[in-house]
Amino acid sequence: MQEISPERRAQLQQCFEKGNQELQGGHHDYATEMFAVCVCGDPSNILYMNSFITNLRLKYGAPKKKSAFGFIKSAKKSVGVGAKGKPLKVVIQEGVEALKKDPWDAQTYVAMGMACLEDGLDEAGLAYLNHAVKSAPDDVDINRLAARELGERKMFDDALACWGRVSKLLPNDVESSKMISDLMLEKTMIRVNSAKRGAKEEAEKEEQGEQLSFEDQCEKRIRKNPQDRGAFVDLADHFFQKGNMRKVEDACKRALKALGVEEDDYFTPQLFEAQKARAKEEMTRLKKMFESSPTDEIKEKFAQTRKLYDEKVLESIKYRLKKSPNTCSLHYELGSFYMAHGQYKEAITEFQTAKPDQSIAGKCLLALAQCFQQIKQYRLALKHYDQAVEVLDQQGEEIKKALYYGARLALGLEDYEKADNYANQLAEIDFSYKDVGGLLDKIAEKRNNK
Repeated sequence: MQEISPERRAQLQQCFEKGNQELQGGHHDYATEMFAVCVCGDPSNILYMNSFITNLRLKYGAPKKKSAFGFIKSAKKSVGVGAKGKPLKVVIQEGVEALKKDPWDAQTYVAMGMACLEDGLDEAGLAYLNHAVKSAPDDVDINRLAARELGERKMFDDALACWGRVSKLLPNDVESSKMISDLMLEKTMIRVNSAKRGAKEEAEKEEQGEQLSFEDQCEKRIRKNPQDRGAFVDLADHFFQKGNMRKVEDACKRALKALGVEEDDYFTPQLFEAQKARAKEEMTRLKKMFESSPTDEIKEKFAQTRKLYDEKVLESIKYRLKKSPNTCSLHYELGSFYMAHGQYKEAITEFQTAKPDQSIAGKCLLALAQCFQQIKQYRLALKHYDQAVEVLDQQGEEIKKALYYGARLALGLEDYEKADNYANQLAEIDFSYKDVGGLLDKIAEKRNNK
């Protein structure tokens, strides 16, 4: 694939951000065009692809029904399009136009996936094949094709799942039966060989009188019992204390897979923390790079990393809320996240839920006032500033903020008495706060003119 210039990457990122804005506003057609530019401009970008598909599926809803025989025929034809060496750019453009009409068109996903694989874009190619399988889970040819590609890349679990569907649809199919057996054997052999290598290294260390490191001790316990939860906990804790978040993330993912669960009260929160820490560390690194050598490419990478960080923060809060739905402080945390990202209506719901907790009631009332002000519900906002002033600690930063913004809002609503009262209270607490002196003068001028 031709190298994309930093300038072009910046343009694609702008289209992507615009597409997301239109998607959030429910303007699916405009979002489609923005995302289409991104997918055609950078076929390797999985984020662009998934946003394009998600937007279309929201627009169209459930998949259309297809004739089984007609579908198989067309799917094979699409596979040929990619295999015959048609340029990747052409296949992607044609695929994008086809998906605009039907985002559940498995044959199109196959053509795009095979074209990407032929061009060396394995991650994108397998992602398209995954969409093909999800669009037509009962199609034998699609599952068979995806299984072969996944198997070649040693992605055993995904390949076995595809072959399993083929075997279920065709109980007497010889190929699926053989491939399931071969893949399971290969997977087992790789695991056994890996364990042997680990055991050999341990034996050599012991022979040389070397003591196993804590990490090696944990790994030894895991090899002895692959579902030893305590060993995985010790391993993740060990890396967390050392600050190696990449290995924390790896240990948590391995544990979840070994235990056969999607969530765990220890590993899931720890995984989120590791992912957040890694994203934050990457943002810091990119910020320093940009300061020394500002480029659009670095700026784009920073924006993508910031988005990933925000996603992990949100996932973490929601996970904890799912476990403790009545914890007001978590609702306040979620409300603060929504507020920081301009989702004021969602924030209001969370702050109202958190408000009964007296320890944070004042902060909730202040946040509610600010949210109502943002959505132009000015009377409601002023009412909540009033309530916040009554509840908040008279020495904290929150009371200064409530008095200041309450005074400015009251001034705008021509409630000069309340504006003067709030501004004077603030001046007594901290006359140097923002422009409180000038605010008092402005209020006095307005009152005199009235």
